[in-house]
Amino acid sequence: MLRAAFVLAALSALATVHAESMVVGLLELVNYYEYSPRLLSSGQPTREQFPAIKAAGVEAIINLAPVTDPTSLADEGEIVRGLGLPYTHIPVDWEKPSVADWRRFESAMAEYAGRRVLVHCYAGSRASAFMYLYRVRELGERTQPARDVMIELWEYSPGYEFHKMPQWRDFVARVEALPN
Repeated sequence: MLRAAFVLAALSALATVHAESMVVGLLELVNYYEYSPRLLSSGQPTREQFPAIKAAGVEAIINLAPVTDPTSLADEGEIVRGLGLPYTHIPVDWEKPSVADWRRFESAMAEYAGRRVLVHCYAGSRASAFMYLYRVRELGERTQPARDVMIELWEYSPGYEFHKMPQWRDFVARVEALPN
């Protein structure tokens, strides 16, 4: 009986350590943010971080960064699919984000509905803008609190704050104005 209790305690401790290591894996992502248990965003994960992302329960990945971004992984789709996760790449031009990009994102999010999704880009700014729009337009969340989170995430990239990026302010306004 004592041995069984010891084994159960050891397994419980191991499960706790494993769960904590999964969380730490996500927290190590650049500009990681969890909007809800199913909606996450970050900057570019490293090749080595993708197994931890999967271990943390992420069930699909959307990459908004072009392959020309400095830390981009040309074979990211292969890495992610190799882990058994669905993957969508929407290379959003930093200087010219478009409504077509938004429509592709909407479609990917609809495809991954009900799954735990990580949306990422180079630093997390593109991802946070798309997540803001998704949360407000698709989930019906209140605009100001959702916008505050987006603005806060942009603040982590000095020189690239949202208010300094007219192309992104215009993009967000164009998508906000689209009919539902």
